[in-house]
Amino acid sequence: MDVRAEYEQKVRALAARADEMRRGGAGLETVARAIHAERRALSTKYKNLTPEPQRTQVHNRTVATYGDPLGPTIEQLRAKGRSWEEIIESASRPGDFGKVLQP
Repeated sequence: MDVRAEYEQKVRALAARADEMRRGGAGLETVARAIHAERRALSTKYKNLTPEPQRTQVHNRTVATYGDPLGPTIEQLRAKGRSWEEIIESASRPGDFGKVLQP
């Protein structure tokens, strides 16, 4: 499996992790903060595994879009009016880097 496909699989798996946390009684804010943090950790890991020049392309696009190389912070998302549910959902949905990762 290539790096991007593995990353997307791990990101999608965060939805199941969020569901598990909810079933265990965790509140929405707790779940959102945990899933968001896990997504940022995955972002770091897989960006470091991405070969050049794609790594630089992804980095530049992410910084241009969010001002942060790991994507939006939870504070940015809340300031935009995102609910905890929306943060959970977006953290478990891979971004669209199809155009960025062209050879």
